[in-house]
Amino acid sequence: MAQDQIPVYLTAAMIVLVFLGSVLRKQFDPFAPLWLFLAGYVQVYVVQAISYREYALRVRGSELVTAANTRAAWAIAWFLLIYHCGIAKKIAARLPRVASCWSPALVVAVSPPLIAWGLICAGVALRSMEVAQEENILRAFPIVMLASGVMLLVTGRQPAKPRPILTACGLMVVLAYVAIWMFNGRRSHAVIGVLTGIAAWYLPRFRRPSMPVLGLTAVACALVVSLALGWRNNLRYEPTPAGFLRYLTEFDASSMLINLNLKEKNDTVSPLVEQESKETEEYGGFLLMMYAVPELSDYDYGSSYLRIFSTFIPRLVWPNKPIYGRDAWISAWMAGSEFKRNKEFTGPAISLLGATQLNGGAIATLIVLAALALLTRTAYDYFRFHAHLPWAQVWWCLTYYNAWLMTVNDDPLVWFYYIYGHTTLPPMAALWIYLRLNDRPQTARTGGLPGMASPALA
Repeated sequence: MAQDQIPVYLTAAMIVLVFLGSVLRKQFDPFAPLWLFLAGYVQVYVVQAISYREYALRVRGSELVTAANTRAAWAIAWFLLIYHCGIAKKIAARLPRVASCWSPALVVAVSPPLIAWGLICAGVALRSMEVAQEENILRAFPIVMLASGVMLLVTGRQPAKPRPILTACGLMVVLAYVAIWMFNGRRSHAVIGVLTGIAAWYLPRFRRPSMPVLGLTAVACALVVSLALGWRNNLRYEPTPAGFLRYLTEFDASSMLINLNLKEKNDTVSPLVEQESKETEEYGGFLLMMYAVPELSDYDYGSSYLRIFSTFIPRLVWPNKPIYGRDAWISAWMAGSEFKRNKEFTGPAISLLGATQLNGGAIATLIVLAALALLTRTAYDYFRFHAHLPWAQVWWCLTYYNAWLMTVNDDPLVWFYYIYGHTTLPPMAALWIYLRLNDRPQTARTGGLPGMASPALA
């Protein structure tokens, strides 16, 4: 085995051992954030690292590729160590408790306006050619529609008092959300719809899907990603619902392998050098950052994380608001790219480890991955404390998928800046406050999912 590939297979081996250990000990929970985090990690630092090896060696050289793959191996070992160290469980135990009450009437009342709001954000309703700043802010909340569907589905699936009508309504809303965002060509929204839907179906019944169901879920995620990407890049069909239906009937399933980085594109129409490059893929972006930072371009020293605060101040209030960390990101791309880039160049993700390299190299990687491990495990343990309560079930359905987004974007907190903080946190926080104000004494715990029992009972 080539020296540069040894760390890649070591990374894969660690992840497989963690998975098998969890399954053999009967502690595997598909709704734990760890598995989606590892799925994204495998996609970038194992699958792409193997598939794009020839490109990587040709463009970046054996020494840098080996160093990058080694970084990926020890980084995941560090993440797993912090994730399983037990500190997060102690933090979760000290967080404010979830209200034990639930209000189906409130869910039914707020669902229609949330669905309508989500349709407006998706461009299905109230389209306008010119959007004012005020209206643009109101159109930045697409997932409120999905939040409504999940609330309806969780409410309808409560074992103590099932409500088939609400279950059916919630399922239709979730499926509509997936279909709408596939039509809009947005793969992330479509995948989020699938993941939240499967969780909302199982969590209220304290069950977990079987391995065949999980396999079908993985196929469904790959399918909606391929459908969304293929439709977005489509030049053959009219951009209408009728054209989309025709596209679905003639869809080439082999494109799923391309989108999973398991097959190269077969471009017979004089491909350009830029099209053959992999630097705009996540692994390629990681290699670029390892090459350019700090030798050719300086670190950003974590300035991008200031967006945790700045993102939520509208430009209507702060017209000259900067995108913190963006200048360092662009400078690194211009310095390390295979091609001549200008400051208007935008788009490619650099993945989790590309972002931490830009933050501050190996030291930043240790700090950021430790923080992410604590964040994801604390959130999960907090859910496990309250897994029998509807609010916690809805919240977790709309939260756990973000572990996947942490690994594949150009910033590990981009999910919070542009999705969760805008569209999930506000309604869930408002509902949490309402339920706490109307709470009654905690009812006896009735148990939880296999592998997800409350830590208080473990």
